[in-house]
Amino acid sequence: MTLADWLLKTGTSQYEFATRIGTSQATVNRYVKGTRVPRLSNLLKIRDATYGAVTANDFGDQIEEVE
Repeated sequence: MTLADWLLKTGTSQYEFATRIGTSQATVNRYVKGTRVPRLSNLLKIRDATYGAVTANDFGDQIEEVE
């Protein structure tokens, strides 16, 4: 599941999610748009904050494009 889908499904705002994982809303927005790939530390926080629904694998296409 993408982060965008999870946020929509749970009704969580980007700001609320950013606060939950200790980053800015702008950074979460970049993750959602695919213009930025989370660092490993944030990938782990995203996984934990979404109760495992969003994992590093869900950013796979973005990771390949950035490399």
